[in-house]
Amino acid sequence: MPRSRLLVKEEMRILGAIQIMTGVIHNNLGIIWLYVFLTQTLTFGKGYLPLTLISGYPFWSSLSFVFSGTFAVVVEKKRSKFLLSYAIGVNILSACISIIGITLLLFELTLFGTVSNNSPWSRRSGALLSTYLFLFSILEFCLAVIVTDWGYKANR
Repeated sequence: MPRSRLLVKEEMRILGAIQIMTGVIHNNLGIIWLYVFLTQTLTFGKGYLPLTLISGYPFWSSLSFVFSGTFAVVVEKKRSKFLLSYAIGVNILSACISIIGITLLLFELTLFGTVSNNSPWSRRSGALLSTYLFLFSILEFCLAVIVTDWGYKANR
């Protein structure tokens, strides 16, 4: 096996593992978001309205990201046309879901504006969690595009 082919294979596994970790991080940020939202509502009555949490984005996106990462790893262990085409499809779906999330998060961050030091802790923590979700959504989009591109190249 040529060195470049082996390197791409190893990079594919690494990217798949990063996609899985991104999915786990999305799920955990969603759980933290849910806790902060419920406690701030009980304590203060109102606060930062998390549009992405209400839509369930952290939870359903994490499933997509974990599946796309899993198939990126599996397709390198057991190479087959069927698995490769399924991995490409799941990564395209993952890229679309991350675009939806980026759009939701941009809307949410724009709607609630910048957070100053005088803002209550719930608003600052909400903006911080939304920012983290935004950054990890961009990371997942880039990873899904790269894995899809490599999948198309390997499918030829």
